[in-house]
Amino acid sequence: MTRIALEKDLQILKNLLLDMAKVVDEMVNGAILATDKINPELAKKVIEFDEQVDYYENMVSQTALEIIALQQPVAKDLRFIITAIDIARNLERVADQSVNIAFRVLDVYKTREKNIPQCKIPIIEMANEALYMLQSAINAFVTENVQKAYSVIEYDDIVDRFQKDNIEQIKDCMKGNPALLEIGIDYIIMVQNLERVGDLATNIAEGVIFTVEGKIPKIELEKIQEIKEIVLKELPVFDLLKKHAHLVLECAERLSLSLEAYYKKDTTQLEEIAKHIFEIEKEADQLKRNIRGHLPKGILLPVERFELFLYLKEQDAIADATEEIINWLSFKYVEIPKELFEEIESLLTKSIESLKYLENLITYSADFLINRNENSRNQAKDIVREIRYSQYLAEEFGNKIKKEIFSKLNDSLTLFYTLKLVDLILGIPHHAENTADLMRVMIAK
Repeated sequence: MTRIALEKDLQILKNLLLDMAKVVDEMVNGAILATDKINPELAKKVIEFDEQVDYYENMVSQTALEIIALQQPVAKDLRFIITAIDIARNLERVADQSVNIAFRVLDVYKTREKNIPQCKIPIIEMANEALYMLQSAINAFVTENVQKAYSVIEYDDIVDRFQKDNIEQIKDCMKGNPALLEIGIDYIIMVQNLERVGDLATNIAEGVIFTVEGKIPKIELEKIQEIKEIVLKELPVFDLLKKHAHLVLECAERLSLSLEAYYKKDTTQLEEIAKHIFEIEKEADQLKRNIRGHLPKGILLPVERFELFLYLKEQDAIADATEEIINWLSFKYVEIPKELFEEIESLLTKSIESLKYLENLITYSADFLINRNENSRNQAKDIVREIRYSQYLAEEFGNKIKKEIFSKLNDSLTLFYTLKLVDLILGIPHHAENTADLMRVMIAK
């Protein structure tokens, strides 16, 4: 009777995993199709599935632990349960990769609306190969096919080669036209997400081998990870990133005073505030150089150096945005109606709100990357959602202000100047959102 009960519980666990795998497979398919068609509606549907996958992961973990506590399985049954928890974790991270891709599709769609020239980036072939790996790994789990699992592991080299080739093509395209820098970064991140889908599929395949044969392929990777964690605890990189984020926030918060001085035509105060902002921005630049200097070479980082460079560049772009705003205010004074100006001040407040989350985002992300603390990873994901929501609110409010500008301002110079000021302010939450997305990419491993 005990064995029958155990087999029943194991089948329930397996069915939960299969249901979860189906949802994740749909998310990857949807993300690939959204990328191919640059379809924002499809991308949004992919994002909506994220919470459902999180629910499945919790259910799998809870069910697995209950079986261990109540049934006390041994040998292959115990290995299957342990593997189920690991596979659920890997599937949840595949879902994260899909969500990351979907967010980038939304960004690319916005860029296309601005009629910016596009690079022809052939990433769909790579996407299909990564999807094939995932589907093969899931099939190997269902059928307990060890040979198929080994083939998935071997196939990972193909996806890695696609990643290298595609990133080189994207870089070449970006070099040819600086206007393509932003969209090029979006595509590079998509490529990295797809490569990680392949890595996670490999993890699932290794779990199948562990369940059936009791062997763990590439066992030396665990020793390497231990070395990474020991060394990283001595590195100040993440502390420096937090200090940089704090300086960025300081720059932005001083903009409220600069708007007040601008409206009062107090050029002396405006110049003094500008001087302070430039000094802080200069300190942030120096700190940025220090961070680059602290990045170790080789295997010592839990993420790619290139990813940290991208993150730092985007976080620093927020400080650059504040500098652009203060410069714009110093170029010329125009008469902006009081009610409209007060709304612009409110927009700045909403835009700065997203920056207040950055230090905590780095703290939780660093704890996950160094100590593999899943609770910190979940906290970081929640912060990413908060930053994205703050950006959404700021953008919606900015669009409302733009409509008012067109309806209330008749002078072409004042109209242009005010619209430009609103766009510059919206650059703050835009870069904050990009920063959050880049961190999410790093913790989605």
